[in-house]
Amino acid sequence: MSFSISWTDFQESYDSPEVIKNLRLQKDEEKSIKSSDSTTHTLIEGDNYPAMKLLLSDLEGKIDFIYTDPPYNTGKKFTYNDNMDTEKWLSFMERRLTLANRLLSESGVIFIAIGAEQVHLLKILCDKIFGKENFINDFMWLHGKGKKDRWSRTMQQSNLCYAKNRKMLKPFSDFQKTEWASSNPDKDSRGNWFSGSISFTEKRSNPKHPNYFEITSPSGIKWKRQWLITRAEMKKLLKEDKIYWGKAPEYDNVPRKKVFNNETEEIIPKNIIDFADSTKEAQNHLDALLGTKCSFDNPKPVNLIQHFIKICGMKKDINVMDFFAGSGTTLEAVSELNKADGGKRKCILIQKPEVIEKNKAFATISQLCYERAKAVLKDTKEGLDYLILKNL
Repeated sequence: MSFSISWTDFQESYDSPEVIKNLRLQKDEEKSIKSSDSTTHTLIEGDNYPAMKLLLSDLEGKIDFIYTDPPYNTGKKFTYNDNMDTEKWLSFMERRLTLANRLLSESGVIFIAIGAEQVHLLKILCDKIFGKENFINDFMWLHGKGKKDRWSRTMQQSNLCYAKNRKMLKPFSDFQKTEWASSNPDKDSRGNWFSGSISFTEKRSNPKHPNYFEITSPSGIKWKRQWLITRAEMKKLLKEDKIYWGKAPEYDNVPRKKVFNNETEEIIPKNIIDFADSTKEAQNHLDALLGTKCSFDNPKPVNLIQHFIKICGMKKDINVMDFFAGSGTTLEAVSELNKADGGKRKCILIQKPEVIEKNKAFATISQLCYERAKAVLKDTKEGLDYLILKNL
């Protein structure tokens, strides 16, 4: 399937070199927050398209992780352009995602939140921009009671994930506590356990791989193949008697790792996320943080974005961006991770000063986002540069 995008009836005003030439990101010293360490985040007030264009000069190829939650094409009013038809929405998204792709580092990754109405179209668009070969998965967040009509209830929100260059992206990993082991075949004093695979078959093994080596079972059977763990890790498991060889005295099974209940096990991440907070819980958290009721519609939960950052297994000093910042959940997720593990991750948020009609506490979304950032950073050593997109 393919589609073409026409610009004839939907042009944004930032393509003229003269217009971009006159735009500046100007620091607001009064709103900026000084840091007492080297970690300073950035909040940009303004349209994300020209802001991202200006950031290219300094940050092209330097953003490691992007999470963004764009406006969905649902037919409701949309401050960038009221009642967009599908072609206009695709044009709107293509321009921004093309810039996002340029900003990503070679080992970078992007997660894009999207509803069921447009996930199929966004997937085709992203295949065009990032390449089909760089698609990782659709990580679906089960966000609460779901959206219902007379025929069904939609329980999930999609998060399309793409690598800038999949060959440069580390394999994702997650951790979970085991609790389902129900048997103890060798009557191990440590209790019930199950066995997990820790090797490739001989046929699939690569003799040149660092993890290609030989181990010997208690009965003298030699197993030489490529393992999923290093020599050092294997040595540790053998010392702890956590390799299952099969029944005595033959010990002739392919060696497998013994995993006991209540142990933390590294796993390949699931694409169904049923453990993050619900939309309602995220709303309650934000209201409590800002001290006002119904401060923002449908904010994302902090632990959802933290999960995406953690499964990527990146360094603790990465550059993170969210160019549809909304209430600023991404900055809070980054700051809380830094607090938990001593990281120095830096977050760049971009948010247009869209008017909030229902909430009198904040005039615009960018103001709300700023107040959240202040509340989050209050008891940290981290700072914030507040930049405003200005036409000089």
